[in-house]
Amino acid sequence: MVNHGINAIKGSNGTVSVKKTAVGIPFFIGAWPCHAAGGYTGKPQYAATFPEAKEIGGYSEQWRSESGKPKWSLCQAMYAHFVLNAMSPAIFYNVFDPGKHKTGVKTLEFQVENHVIKLPYETLDNESLAITVNEASEPLVKGADYDSYYADGNFCIELLEDGTGYNAERVTVTFEAADTDAITAEDIELAVEAVEMCRSVTGIVPDLLCAPGWSSNPVVAAVMAAKAPNINGLFRAKAVVDLDCSAEGADEYSKVLSQKNDNGYTSEDMIVCWPMVKKGDYLFDLSAIVCGVMAKIDSNNGDCPYESPSNKDVGISGAVNGEGREINLTSPQADTVSITDGVVTVINFNGWVLWGNYTGCYPKTPEISKMYICTNRTQDWICNTFINTYWQYIDKPLTPILRDAIVNSFNSWLNGLTAEGKLYGGEIQYDAERNSAGELVNGKITLNTSAASPVPMQRVDMCVEYSVDMLEAAMNG
Repeated sequence: MVNHGINAIKGSNGTVSVKKTAVGIPFFIGAWPCHAAGGYTGKPQYAATFPEAKEIGGYSEQWRSESGKPKWSLCQAMYAHFVLNAMSPAIFYNVFDPGKHKTGVKTLEFQVENHVIKLPYETLDNESLAITVNEASEPLVKGADYDSYYADGNFCIELLEDGTGYNAERVTVTFEAADTDAITAEDIELAVEAVEMCRSVTGIVPDLLCAPGWSSNPVVAAVMAAKAPNINGLFRAKAVVDLDCSAEGADEYSKVLSQKNDNGYTSEDMIVCWPMVKKGDYLFDLSAIVCGVMAKIDSNNGDCPYESPSNKDVGISGAVNGEGREINLTSPQADTVSITDGVVTVINFNGWVLWGNYTGCYPKTPEISKMYICTNRTQDWICNTFINTYWQYIDKPLTPILRDAIVNSFNSWLNGLTAEGKLYGGEIQYDAERNSAGELVNGKITLNTSAASPVPMQRVDMCVEYSVDMLEAAMNG
């Protein structure tokens, strides 16, 4: 069968302007309180700023329920990306459906203060909402007797001066409320597939998949890793995931490797993170922070992912496990997690920094193009850039001129990256032996590409010895 389109395959080890592929853009999956804002469910939503994200999705600092289950997890993601890391943009996919994920109808009495009744932020302003002043009265009429709005973490009902019940001291309210506990891991797994919609909806194919609070579920993480290298059947991304750091998982560093291996966090398309981190009273899944740090590094490097996120500053004040107990790793312990285990962690060394250069496949896979985060992402980026640039030439006449234009322009781009120090070297070429008549008559050509991006300098040994000759020279002239 002839596949129609363009493909870029990562190996084991005239002119055309090359279009840089967007890099360091996360696709965050979770829930936000869209019932209190203008957003919706079931479609990727692009946001460039924190206020824009709040306007679309609403905002609550209840990122987790009292049981520790993810609640408004997209609010954590937007805060980490836009506020903590000061990066933009991001794409969000909300699984919370106000028409589906809700409690049964409740009827409760509330105190009126300054003609305003304050209900929980989770209250749904829908057809179930009814306000009565006393048992015998008819429900108040919205717009005539009251207005409703969300503000300062509350759902507010304001009694209007010309309406019935303006001077009431207590009212009875019948309502439904958002129930994020009804959201399941299966909902998140299905949502991963929605990354396919990003190109048509936002014009961007994100290269980081992140589901903070949910990716510590091994099945969710596996689905993310399976999807990451095959978006729209063409583009490549990385799944940034968290290990469970609760008492049932890795609540201390010595349990990280077994938690990782026993639960399948071993894919080259995973960047595995541990533990959780905090900034003041805010508690974050490390994956949400890592996405922002990588985006910042990529942006500072001309949108090229050739530099590792390890040893880069993170705006946090500490690390904790799932029970909230502080984790302060020594350098040898951090090396165990990052090098022996192949997991990205944090260490306080002249300030808090990320620590770890490896994807999930390390140490089982010691292949340079796969094991390092920076080399693996750069290979993905080269593939994505090729597809993004030359897709426009699919179905053009297959001629030597068109072939040479592709080869020459891509070589020029690779040479530019080499001159900038972002590659050790790179070359694309047309090999006649790999392009048989049978392939050519079907309109297919194969181009061989080799490229090497910098590996992270993980160790520097400086040897010092005492010089008696220097002593003698100094004292005796």
